[in-house]
Amino acid sequence: MHDGPRPVRPEEWDQLNVLVSTVFRGTMFHDYPQLFDEQNRANLRVVAEDGRVVCHVGMTERSASLAGCRVDVACIGAVATYEECRGKGYASRAFQDCCDKAAADGIDLMLISGGRGLYTRVGCRRVGQDWDFDLSPENAARLRSQLMDRFDLAPVDVDRAADLSTLYDGERVRFLRPLEDWRMAFESRVVMARSAEFWGVSVGGTLLAYLIVNPPAAMRRHADAPAVVRVAEHGGDRAAVAAALPLLLERSGAERLTLHVQRDDLALRVRLSNAGVDGTPSPTWGTLRVINFLQLMERCRPLLAARIGTAIARELRFEADERPGSALGGFTIYRGSDSVRIPDLATLATYLFGTVDGPPVEPEGSAQLAADLASAFPLPALWYGITYV
Repeated sequence: MHDGPRPVRPEEWDQLNVLVSTVFRGTMFHDYPQLFDEQNRANLRVVAEDGRVVCHVGMTERSASLAGCRVDVACIGAVATYEECRGKGYASRAFQDCCDKAAADGIDLMLISGGRGLYTRVGCRRVGQDWDFDLSPENAARLRSQLMDRFDLAPVDVDRAADLSTLYDGERVRFLRPLEDWRMAFESRVVMARSAEFWGVSVGGTLLAYLIVNPPAAMRRHADAPAVVRVAEHGGDRAAVAAALPLLLERSGAERLTLHVQRDDLALRVRLSNAGVDGTPSPTWGTLRVINFLQLMERCRPLLAARIGTAIARELRFEADERPGSALGGFTIYRGSDSVRIPDLATLATYLFGTVDGPPVEPEGSAQLAADLASAFPLPALWYGITYV
């Protein structure tokens, strides 16, 4: 007999810990305090078999800003099923249960920290048209030579959490994080599934930027792997961020440094490219599923107006075949008697947020409306950073 999907019960907290520790590692509750928080218990969806928790799909809910448009986002992580209980559909049902709860909670988008068939079968896709940059000692030296200002790089601790939060608030595309998320990240010292260091970049004692870094020891998967340092998140003044990169590479003793740069971050992309640091087109992390198409479009209407004009944006109407949270149905965008059609969730995700995995989506229907909308999309994609679960 099985019970669920449903929220984990208070008396099942230890059972959940054993499950995720068995499937992943024994530090999961420590590493993901935003997820495994008593106040988040309603979003930890489980299936029990004969009174034992055997499957879990975890979710957090956070607000975010897409270039000034407020949206609400669910993040999925720590999806685990005991090996002997797999193949029974528990994880699929628990995942859809999370989608249904997210829809009931007013969520627009869902980010999933994985890309396996469990997710891609039901409309989740890799999205985003961002960039990954690699620094070697050679191009790091060129970058350093182009930066005339003198910046100081030093570790920062939890007493600067509010300062880092203020710098992050200046990002164009970001989560709207409560201060507790920052404090939890400092406490766990785990960001993007790896142990993390927090660095501040200052001039004359004034903090201008920060970088959260996964050091080489955390990134190395086997003894013969090259030493790589990864910047898991950065924020603040782009000249200060760029100046810190050669220093981080040098101090880490790594052979190279990797940095993810969001599509709209032209200032950092240009600084790196001009220094000969090559960028590679890259999606954002994990996969994405649209939960509430109509609400997402209404919330992003100001951004659409900024891109295609108020007159066109005001006239757009949006329609979904099925209820929010459903994995079924298609989507239609109207302007007057013209319309374009997106057949399913998977196509919708790549149409709205772009992709580097293939050509852009060309919806069926009015060629003129499709051309207008081509200037409106893709929307900017979020980067997890410390919000990763």
